[in-house]
Amino acid sequence: MPSVTDYTDSKYIKKLDAGDKFQAIEELARVFEGSRFCSDIDSLINALKEREEIMSTGIGLGIAIPHAKINSVKEMAFAVGISDSGIDFDSMDGHPVKLIILVIAGEKQHKDYLRLLSNIMAILKKEPVKEKIIGAGSAEEIVEIFNSQI
Repeated sequence: MPSVTDYTDSKYIKKLDAGDKFQAIEELARVFEGSRFCSDIDSLINALKEREEIMSTGIGLGIAIPHAKINSVKEMAFAVGISDSGIDFDSMDGHPVKLIILVIAGEKQHKDYLRLLSNIMAILKKEPVKEKIIGAGSAEEIVEIFNSQI
């Protein structure tokens, strides 16, 4: 079984400038522009925002996991966004989000998609690990933190 870091790379990890959740989703989704993962970034952004309008992906504890499955996604992947100031994501606990994990998958990758979401959650529910990711000094360090949890 592939590890979670098989689905990301340091170039898909960034500090966010966004002031609201929809800007954050778009800013993070755009890291996949020109990549092998998605052939239509605009449709991906629309799907992610539509999903967010239905129900917030802010799960609490300073974490949001926006996600979408659409045909223009050729390979499953995830991006990581860090917001130093925090973003209101209408989270269940009402707290601002500092860590955003954006997960994308193709329409037919349902089982693998659920497994990836589950594996990411298993890592993030460890408070010290989540805090290390948020406080990391570089994208490469975040990849190393994920790797250490395998």
